[in-house]
Amino acid sequence: MRVLVLRPERAARRTADALRGLGHTPVLAPVLAITDLSNPIPDGPFDAVLATSANGLRKLAVRREIERLRSAPLIAVGDRTAEAGCEAGFVAVHVAEGDGRALVAEALRLFPSPARFLHAAGADRAFDLAGALSFHGHRVDLVELYKAEAAATLPPAIAEALAAPEDLAVLHHSGRIAETFLALVDGAGLGEVARAVPHAALAERIARALRDAGCRRVETAERPDEQALLKTLDRLDANGSPSAFRRTK
Repeated sequence: MRVLVLRPERAARRTADALRGLGHTPVLAPVLAITDLSNPIPDGPFDAVLATSANGLRKLAVRREIERLRSAPLIAVGDRTAEAGCEAGFVAVHVAEGDGRALVAEALRLFPSPARFLHAAGADRAFDLAGALSFHGHRVDLVELYKAEAAATLPPAIAEALAAPEDLAVLHHSGRIAETFLALVDGAGLGEVARAVPHAALAERIARALRDAGCRRVETAERPDEQALLKTLDRLDANGSPSAFRRTK
């Protein structure tokens, strides 16, 4: 199966490697690009650093403040973010399996009494981590270290892939990616064919947005991590065929 990978370039390359290992053919077509933000990092001390993405930790790692932050525990969502934390020099790394809600649960387990956290984050967030933790008496200092900028025009690789939509699927790692993809294909007059191919979504909120936008075949990962997302391709492959794709164009 050919698979459109829409996430930013560095992450897209990792996804492409995983897809090749599963026998799929990745088509890299990032619709978002990561850019740095120069927001100041508040003075500590902090009881822990929170990270919901590897990008946040990579941006934190090149800031001079990292020297005073490495001694604090890191609570990270997923193995990939935890690996980025280890690369940044954090020694005590706790992994929350799932999403931002799982991170909240892990933080509450480790810090039952009110604590102060630093959240190394991006400008676009699907979950209000600070709000959830402040409800339990914790303080969260949020620092936005990067933002994802949407492509202004449809990447040529997407148009080329949709010109022959048989045996094609689309991966959506975030709601922003799904929203940007649909806006770009609509702007290029390819909205109908894009909605007819199968889509794989990292979370139900992303899948729901795709369905609401008219996408006809959407599968949702059983867990909000990439390994589970890639497994949805097996379900898409088992539930369809090239002839079925042609009928829904």
